[in-house]
Amino acid sequence: NEAEKRDHRKLGKELNLFHIDEMVGLGLPLWHPKGAKIWRIIENFWYDTHEKAGYDLVRTPHIGNKTLWETSGHWGFYNDSMYPPIEVGQNLSESQNQEKVKESEIYLLKPMNCPFHVRIYKNDLHSYRELPLRWAECGTVYRFEKKGELSGLIRVRGFTQDDAHIICRADQVEKELEKVIDFILFIYLSFGFKIEDINVYLSVRDPKNNKYAGNDEGWNLTEKVLEKVAKAKKLTYQKEVGGAVFYGPKLDFKIKDALGREWQCSTLQFDFNLPERFDMNFTNAKGEKERPYMLHRALLGSFERFIGLLIEHYAGAFPVWLSPVQVKIISVTETHIPACQKLAAEFKESGIRVEIDDAHETVGNKIRKSIHEKVPYMIVIGDNEMNAPVLNVRDRGAQETREISRASFIEEIMEKVRNRS
Repeated sequence: NEAEKRDHRKLGKELNLFHIDEMVGLGLPLWHPKGAKIWRIIENFWYDTHEKAGYDLVRTPHIGNKTLWETSGHWGFYNDSMYPPIEVGQNLSESQNQEKVKESEIYLLKPMNCPFHVRIYKNDLHSYRELPLRWAECGTVYRFEKKGELSGLIRVRGFTQDDAHIICRADQVEKELEKVIDFILFIYLSFGFKIEDINVYLSVRDPKNNKYAGNDEGWNLTEKVLEKVAKAKKLTYQKEVGGAVFYGPKLDFKIKDALGREWQCSTLQFDFNLPERFDMNFTNAKGEKERPYMLHRALLGSFERFIGLLIEHYAGAFPVWLSPVQVKIISVTETHIPACQKLAAEFKESGIRVEIDDAHETVGNKIRKSIHEKVPYMIVIGDNEMNAPVLNVRDRGAQETREISRASFIEEIMEKVRNRS
């Protein structure tokens, strides 16, 4: 069964990428060196592209005061996805001894990054000239999941969102939305997905219901602009009337993997709740206070789920730019190890990720291991290869080797990394 072969939980174990450890806690993945390397490659790419796209980076803590969550409303409307409070007014020893708390301070693990970003905004006064502000953070959040519903990297209790908030004026909403959609499509193409593999869902409010935050003017503008931009970008979208959460309309992007299964990734969500609750404002051109528009967006969704999707989509055979090990060098005997090390050093100098297999095993065994690890390139070094002017390279999936000069081989890999292939 193809789906079973691609299962990220199975491949995560076989390729030594991550595991879930009961002693650490269910729903909390531990990333092994190779898995953490893939994460880091994606994260570096994420930071690099965000800086280029005009985002500023912010950082926020993992826990926040109860007052923050009461003000944001999460204390009431999101409480079934949050963990019970932490008392930080006393230490563990005092709690174990059942001592009375002298000065109670109740904190909660964050299920979202948004209220923290709002408080950064509120720390200063803002003029219409400063907007838009685009603040991004890879922030780890914690959401309640029942034990029985946890699954690999897909349903977890702690995960890292590639979050950003765009705070802008009404006249900037459409342009910002267009930019974000272009950014999302660029990200998907970079990871090898095709535009036709993307389905978009537009969630708008139910006209018969009045449970919504904000006002008609805000909802009408954002619903209209979301649909207008989705059409202009020729996205395949479905409109879900009544599908919007109470605080704003949104676009959800779902990607189809190699087996045609849909995965929820990007979200573009307008928010009329937080700007009201925290009384966010800026001074407009007339010198009056005005409420900004706030757009939440995550491109990958969460790193955990996105890496789970990549593992299954590529069946563990990652493209060269994403592969934790790009080249495997295999020594025939012990005498060939120095030549392997010399070649590896040359590759590393060019930023190529390389691993040497110098185990006391047969060459056939080492080759089988390398194939099982799905490394893009394999080079065996024996007597003949030690002094040869060219390399004998075996490509992933090929039976035969090919000859190529060192310089050309290094350039080939660098080119693939540049083109993200």
